[in-house]
This record gives sequence, structure tokens and C-alpha cells, in this order.
Amino acid sequence: MLSEKRWIKLWILLTLFIPLIALFNYIIDPNGMNNKVHIPGVNVFKKTNTGYSYRFKLNSLIDNEYDTLMLGTSRIGVMNPEVVSHYTKGKTFNLEAPASITEIHYKLFMYALKYNNIKNLVYGIDFMAFNRSRTLKKTYPQFNQLNNRIINKEKVSNYDLYFNLDTTESSFTVLYKNLMNKEIVTDRYLNNGMRVFYPYIDRVKKGTYSFDKRLHYSFHEYYNRVNGIYKDYKFSKEYLYYFSKIIEECKARNIKVWVYIPPMYSSFFDSISAVGYFDEFEKFKRELVKVTNYIDFTGHNTITNNKDNYWDGSHLRVKITSQIMARVFNDNSVDVPSDFGVFVTKENIEKHLKNLRAQVKDLNVTKILSY
Repeated sequence: MLSEKRWIKLWILLTLFIPLIALFNYIIDPNGMNNKVHIPGVNVFKKTNTGYSYRFKLNSLIDNEYDTLMLGTSRIGVMNPEVVSHYTKGKTFNLEAPASITEIHYKLFMYALKYNNIKNLVYGIDFMAFNRSRTLKKTYPQFNQLNNRIINKEKVSNYDLYFNLDTTESSFTVLYKNLMNKEIVTDRYLNNGMRVFYPYIDRVKKGTYSFDKRLHYSFHEYYNRVNGIYKDYKFSKEYLYYFSKIIEECKARNIKVWVYIPPMYSSFFDSISAVGYFDEFEKFKRELVKVTNYIDFTGHNTITNNKDNYWDGSHLRVKITSQIMARVFNDNSVDVPSDFGVFVTKENIEKHLKNLRAQVKDLNVTKILSY
């Protein structure tokens, strides 16, 4: 009988304890997934929310707040939505998906249409997004876990996170850091979806940031033999189909669309040729223009030759948003280098590709990856 009473007491304690832990995690919100409660000295400083990219962004889209989307990989993710809003006169959300393929873009885009009256789309489309070697099942487990819910346009709840032991551990870490007034410097998504590299900004302020080290890391991230983003690159017609479907949806729904290819750092552009992918790079652009005109920012130009415009080989600093979007929206009032951005059509594609190929400089990628 005593044993039964102990079990009943234990059950009652657990019944009370688990909801209290969940409430604690919800209030501390260690990864900034709900941002409902802000208590100075308790939960203002948080850990990164970029580990839950899709959960965070899908939940941000369900309140019918946005009429403009920015879509693409993290290369558009670092661009400021407020600059786009200046041109569209609406409210913009940055729906980037890190290192993603166009199948992901399409599904996220359709999900956003379910909950928002989208009138404008700015699409930063990348060479990486068409790599046949990267698939949902093999490469994107976080997205794949939500795939069916995204396809069915279901709201994605984060409440399970608050019953999670890892979240509880993070909550205590965040609480301690806040009590000690120790700022947590980490990458974060803002409420408008933009990614901010706070650690890099912090290092710049301290004079410890090294672009060369970050560039070296970029080469390993894209070309390592295990899971490099460009590993075994082969252009995918299936992923071109998903891109085409997005453009078709825009036409059917009278959504204005602007497409551009984001600029990578100049030596990173050279590396595509050095590893033997330049034919695929040109194919990507030829196939793209069959679907829609676009602005191509790749190659050697005033912006891409200047490392002060970049965090690494792929990601521009936010200050360049103004020049990117001025060219995209044909705003002549902003000072944009004349060699930055070429409007590509079926009529000028071959001349443009010839000019780009002539810009390529020799680069020993093998040597770079050897250390």
C-alpha cells in the first residue's frame, strides 16, 4: 500500500514538474523561438535560432503580415528586407534557406502563399541550388522532418521544444549568462528573417576578424570530399522544374518577381573553373534565362574584388544590400558601380558568358584545401 502511495506522489510530482519545466523553457526561450517574454537580467541574451531555421521561419509566416518575400539561400539571407520594402512599399520577409535546393524554395514559397497575400518576390537564385547530388532525404534532415507538414500547409508548432531536455539545458545556460550579464554573441535571425553574423561584427569591433581565414573555411565548406556543397556537381533538370514552377505561380497570381544571381567573392568565382565546374556554371545560366530574365552579379567587378564587402567567399556584408537592390529595381539614384550586375536575356546570354569566361583567373584550389 505504501509503495502505491509513493508511486501516486511521484506521479503527481511529475505531473506538476513537467509543465513547470515547459513553462520555464517557454519563458527563458533560449533560442528565441517565440520572443514573447523579455526580462532584463533573465532572458534578453539568447543562443542562436539558426539551428531551427525552418521552424522559426514557418512560424513567422502564419500571421498574414507580409506582402513581399525574399527567397533563396543564405546569400540572400544576409540582405536587409527593409531595403526591399523601400522599393515595394510593403512589408518584406527574408525566406532564405541555408545552402538549399530549389525544391525547398518552391515548398517554402507555396507555404508562404497560404498564409500571406504575397504581391512581390525577390529571388536570389544560386548555382548551388541546382546540384543533383544534394537531395532532401540525404542532405536536409531538418527540412525533411517537416516536409509533409510544409506540403500540406500545416502550422508547425514549437511547443515540443519546451518539453525537450536539450532545451532545458540551454535555458539554464541562458539564465546563468543573463544573471552574470554575459552577452551571448551568436548568429541570429531577426524577426523579419534576415540572418545577422553577430560574431563577425563583434570581431571586427575588436580588431580580431580575419577575412582570409573565413575565405579559407569557405573553400573547405564547398569543396570538401565528404559533404561539400559543390561536391560531385551536376546540374539538375528536376531542380530547374521547381524554379520554373515558382515563376509560373508568380505569373498566375500576378506576383511581381525580380530574379538575380548573388555575387560571390572573386576568387570563389575563379574556383568554379579551377575544379572543372564552369561548363555546369554556364549551363545553369543558360537554362535559367529560358525561364526568365535575371541580373547576374557574378564575376570580377568592383564589388566582388573588394574583400571588405564580404564576410567570406559567399556572404556579402549587409551594407551592399542597397547596391544589390538598386540594380535589381533599376534605381539610378543610388551609386552602383557600372560593372556590378548585368541584365541577362536570351539575346545577350552568350555574349555575357563569353565575357565572364574571359574574367576567370588561375587558382590552385587543391593547394588551398591542403592546409
